[in-house]
Amino acid sequence: MILKGYLFSILYAALCLAIGFGLYKLRCPKTVTRKIVHILVGFEWLILYHFFGGGFHFLAVCLLFLAVLLISYKKNLMPMISSDGDNAPGTVYYAVAMSIMASITLFVPDMILPFGIGVFCTSLGDGFAGLLGHLMSFPKNAKIFGNKTIYGTLFNFIVCDISVGVFNSVFGLGLQNWHIIVIALLATILELFTGRGLDNISITLGTAFLAYLLANFEWAGSYIIPILLTPAIIAFAYKKKALTVSGIIAAIAVDIMISVSLGNSGFCILLLFFVGGILVDKIKKQYKKQGQNTISDIEKRGDCRDHVQVLANSLVASASAVAYCFTTNNLFVVAFVASIAEAFADTAASGIGVLSGRAFDLFRMRSCTPGISGGMSLVGTIASIAAAAIVCSFAFAIGMVDIIATLIVFVSAVLGGIFDSLLGSLIQVKYKCTVCDAIVEREEHCGQATERHSGLRIVTNDTVNLLGSLFAAVLAATIYNIM
Repeated sequence: MILKGYLFSILYAALCLAIGFGLYKLRCPKTVTRKIVHILVGFEWLILYHFFGGGFHFLAVCLLFLAVLLISYKKNLMPMISSDGDNAPGTVYYAVAMSIMASITLFVPDMILPFGIGVFCTSLGDGFAGLLGHLMSFPKNAKIFGNKTIYGTLFNFIVCDISVGVFNSVFGLGLQNWHIIVIALLATILELFTGRGLDNISITLGTAFLAYLLANFEWAGSYIIPILLTPAIIAFAYKKKALTVSGIIAAIAVDIMISVSLGNSGFCILLLFFVGGILVDKIKKQYKKQGQNTISDIEKRGDCRDHVQVLANSLVASASAVAYCFTTNNLFVVAFVASIAEAFADTAASGIGVLSGRAFDLFRMRSCTPGISGGMSLVGTIASIAAAAIVCSFAFAIGMVDIIATLIVFVSAVLGGIFDSLLGSLIQVKYKCTVCDAIVEREEHCGQATERHSGLRIVTNDTVNLLGSLFAAVLAATIYNIM
């Protein structure tokens, strides 16, 4: 039985390559031959499962294929499965994913069927979507991310949904209909946002683990939204350069802490803040295109956020979420929502406040440049209040807080924004440009080093943001505890 397994698996792999080679010799485009082989190879899993059912021999065949494909990639021995102008060895990544999953089944035998789902989502979904994209021409406005079109993405989802549904029926994995839909949706998201052949790894592993969780753990449904959307958000932030590499790492850590602790609800609040921040940044950039002085000319931070800026706005929220996870005390949920509401309020105030032609430092009783920390404007204040109200209303709508807690959080967030302005005005470090005499928050301006004008060097805008969210969280938690 084992020898037959090795024989049939090797013969089938050879057959797939022979079909690809034959099509290649018939001058079929390499994009087509590669995708056809990509689709056919997925059925290798059925042969391996039938003869081996997982375990060491399953892994041995996967490692053998990995070695062959790696040598082929290095020596360019199989041009029908290579990709012109692309250094990403997608076929090698496919074998890597297979080998990883086969290794996992040595220790977790129940992963073997979810492993199959991952393989078929990769081979059929990604494969057929690629074929559709090559064989059909779409208008340029159909592209939604990179060279991916809305039609190919939709087709990918449909194929994955059917594949998972059929697999579930044949092997009796016990997945519900909505489980099948979200697995197909995750496969589609990963295919859309993962490039350079790495989708062969991300789809296989991502859908396999999601299928395993949904099939074996009831609580997995409580985390389905972050599981589905986190890959897309991280890919979007990287693509749009909204975050540096260190910022992405910090964002992932924050995402995990909040999502694990508060599930779908906590993630949705965090997502609201993220999306809101993107919209505010778009407003600032549009204002800058019109030739206006913007906050980016004043602040130390740029449009691309690093880990310090990410943590300054989310560390208090993360700590509150973790505290709730260990205590289940709703007081920490209130603190969590208050810290996010204050952070969003501050982001909106500083970003949209630059639209105002005038700003006033209330604590020093003097006019100041719009966008400088400590400055307040009518437009910025309205934006701040509106942002806090949006977060509070959303938290109430999804059931995280009741009406009393909502009001407490709103008041605390608004007061936290005022406290942020107080610190920004009185103790945050500010510098004076030696060229244009402008008061800024940067150590360099007009191509020259600036001189300290006021405040403490250790108190930066990030410090103020952290203290502002902490103030709002502590105030909200204190009032909620008293009431």
